[in-house]
Amino acid sequence: MGAAGDAHGRSPYEVLGVAPDADDAVVRRAWVSAARRHHPDLAGDDGAARAAAERRMQEINEAWAILGDPDRRRRYDTDEALRRRREWQPGSTSPGFVPFDDTDDPDDPAADFDVPYGDGSPVPRSLQVGPLPVLAGGAVALTGGLILGFAPLVALGVVGLVGGLALFAVAPIYAVMRSSRRGLD
Repeated sequence: MGAAGDAHGRSPYEVLGVAPDADDAVVRRAWVSAARRHHPDLAGDDGAARAAAERRMQEINEAWAILGDPDRRRRYDTDEALRRRREWQPGSTSPGFVPFDDTDDPDDPAADFDVPYGDGSPVPRSLQVGPLPVLAGGAVALTGGLILGFAPLVALGVVGLVGGLALFAVAPIYAVMRSSRRGLD
């Protein structure tokens, strides 16, 4: 078995059916299981089946020879990483790219109990969208008051702008305070 794997291009990990990060005990169990399943003595008297079993058993033993020895396994992993980097072409996917990670997120507290954040009561819709119309109304009033030269409309526009900006700041603070009052921090 060369640096890239067996005659079929499979790595020792694929031959034994284990992940590259499998520990020594898992690799050993996989080797024993594969050896028991594919041993040539189980093929019977059929010459072709026995020859196929002997080839398969040779692949299994070659994979074990690499993965069962910590030094050879480390050298194999290093050589494979170097080979993948050498063969990588710009514009292609990085050899270490994992497109989807379906493992649990240890930093997500909601994943611990499989419940959503909060108690399910949303922040009122008026507080979510309210600041925008107040801010827009203030901008329209200020612009109209400046164009018309009407001081009360300018004052109303300034109050609307300041009020809209204040609501943008107050809305998230209110949502956080509301959840902390309910013990949802």
